[in-house]
Amino acid sequence: MNLPDRTVLGNGAVLVSASLPSNPFVAFRGSIPAGVAAEGESHGLAEFTSRLLLSGTRHRSAAKLADRLEGIGATLEFHNGDEVLSFSSRSTRDTARETVRILVECLSEPTFPEREIERVRGELLNDLRIEADDTHLRAMRELERFVFPNDHPYGRDPKGGADRVRRIRRRDIVAFHEAHVNPEALILAVTGDVDRRLMEDAIAEPLSRLDASSEGVPAIPPPRPHKPRRVSIPMPHKSQADIVVGGPAVPRRHDDYYALNLANLLFGRIGLYGRLGRNLRDEQGLAYYAFASLDAKTAGGMWSLAAGVNPANLSKATRSIREELDRLQTDPFHSDEVRDGKDNQVGSLIVSLERNAEVASELHRMEYYGLGMGFLERYPEIVRGLEEDRVREVAMKYFTAEGSSMVVAGPVGRARLTL
Repeated sequence: MNLPDRTVLGNGAVLVSASLPSNPFVAFRGSIPAGVAAEGESHGLAEFTSRLLLSGTRHRSAAKLADRLEGIGATLEFHNGDEVLSFSSRSTRDTARETVRILVECLSEPTFPEREIERVRGELLNDLRIEADDTHLRAMRELERFVFPNDHPYGRDPKGGADRVRRIRRRDIVAFHEAHVNPEALILAVTGDVDRRLMEDAIAEPLSRLDASSEGVPAIPPPRPHKPRRVSIPMPHKSQADIVVGGPAVPRRHDDYYALNLANLLFGRIGLYGRLGRNLRDEQGLAYYAFASLDAKTAGGMWSLAAGVNPANLSKATRSIREELDRLQTDPFHSDEVRDGKDNQVGSLIVSLERNAEVASELHRMEYYGLGMGFLERYPEIVRGLEEDRVREVAMKYFTAEGSSMVVAGPVGRARLTL
């Protein structure tokens, strides 16, 4: 793949594209900084707004939007995140122009009908009820609140909560949309059967019509210090207990990121979910699942591990988790583990770039985090160049029991939790 093209439009929107002529489709990935971080104290407003962008515009109802997208063989979706409102789409080369026009129409001219607002309100309340009865989601939501305290955007439930969902009114949604959904800092990545002429005529031209009237891009504050906690959430009607453990990590642009990402792979992702999964699930049979995650964002990050267990195995599982964390201090990753992890990361990227949507996602990340248009070419060298001792050091630094919080949700009674 050649280096992507990058174009800044007059209204501030950034267009990144890569031609993959062997693929007959066009994939889009984009974002606007109108996520949870933009809503201030109006919790749940960004989620509410994102779910309404396909509910009707000044020119078309929700049904007509759906019919037209289906008629041209295109898809369009909007999603709310901690930092951005994201959107994704897929079309053919011939329908790319109309697909982008529909995207622009939904972003710039939504009508937010009261009927659709009430429909989304019901959806959100139902989603919150489902989440409240899910042991893993309950535990993870509480862990995020501990790692990102003081109402930080990264620690909130994007849906806000039932009371807030009930209080949101159309005027709130309209005001949020007018303030934050605009082309300032908009990014659109496009891949597939595209060339410069298509990008200029069919994609850049409709995007350039978006009006750049904005309150500015919201700054995301760095998270406050995390105080480790141990909490249980009794859910006696459940048959499974879910354990989550985690703590602060690093922003995406931090010097430790690549080494920590590799360490996370080795600890709880590669193969049968790394050291963690091999111990808890395969060797001891204590967990239905066990894996680790690293979530690195603009202003901060979090590492976590999760395991689903039979409540009878809860104490033994938490001891085994502690043993694996401590083992990182006494038995660091071996050379063959690090080598296999590097091979996995490089190979996974190569395989993912065979898919249009994955290429578009990578291009979007490159622009969003300022990684440079040559990042995909540099990535294998970055990974191969990681020193083994550096990978061991960051694992010892971040993956510690003492610096982590733990939440267990399920039929746990009043058990005292230790890690």
